[in-house]
Amino acid sequence: MYIHIYLFSELVASNMYKEPLWNYDNESKWPGLKCKEGGKRQSPIDIRTSDVVKDYTKKFIKYGSLKLNGYHRALVSGINNGHTVQFSSEGEEAIHPTVTGGPLQHLYRLEQLHFHWLSEHSVNGNKYPMEIHFVHVRADLTVGDALVSKDGLAILSVFCNVQAELDDHQQEASAEIMQYIPKLLDTGDRISGVLMDMTKLMSPNMQSYYTYAGSLTSPECNEAVIWIIFDTPIYLSDADYRMFGKVGVGRHNFRSLQRLNHHLVFQPVTSHITTPQLVRVFDDAFKMLAEFFKNINL
Repeated sequence: MYIHIYLFSELVASNMYKEPLWNYDNESKWPGLKCKEGGKRQSPIDIRTSDVVKDYTKKFIKYGSLKLNGYHRALVSGINNGHTVQFSSEGEEAIHPTVTGGPLQHLYRLEQLHFHWLSEHSVNGNKYPMEIHFVHVRADLTVGDALVSKDGLAILSVFCNVQAELDDHQQEASAEIMQYIPKLLDTGDRISGVLMDMTKLMSPNMQSYYTYAGSLTSPECNEAVIWIIFDTPIYLSDADYRMFGKVGVGRHNFRSLQRLNHHLVFQPVTSHITTPQLVRVFDDAFKMLAEFFKNINL
């Protein structure tokens, strides 16, 4: 029961702060059977792009385009919880940002977002400087029920790259994060009543992503997560990234990579070829074939 209450507080940012009960330096001592014995669908993983399944048959990505609602004006509170900087949804559930579509059959409400540096997932063995997790709970479930459901949670993951100079669009994303981080450097620091435009923290290509069935990356490592990992990163400046190095969360805050255990990673199939374009393609092909056979007959 205590572990369940603790996990609940980590997910939704309880009002009473407590010292961290676990850390990233000794994962073998994490609470929860799935964490200790590995489970069958643990996260994070290394995404091998050569093994990713293009979902032509819509085996996993069955529900059209991803649809976000309410991310442009989200009311949140922030906390340094000793593991990361976390922003949690405030106010009535009806105003929480939501996501549906893609691999998600149900509507999911945003509970919180947080940061990992370095990234937890890797792509072809390469990690990004940072990864942002947007943690959602199925709208028709309680948090407790979601934690024991195979699709109770949906986590949108955005990679962050770092470069010296940012263009105007990249600077907007960086500024949306960095205006709050200096206020949350020490464990237990809090802010509230923040209106955040989370669309600025989202990948610029929302329909290009990797997705798989996995787990939470912190105790109890519940295997209840549909992961959606965008393949196009956003950017932070060098100076802004160094600011995260001042956040008091220990040496690092990412879980080690886990075995995929033969589970598949899918990617949506997107086509930018319209029907008129297809007609022109086939028309050109037939013309080429006709010219080819004409030359043979000659």
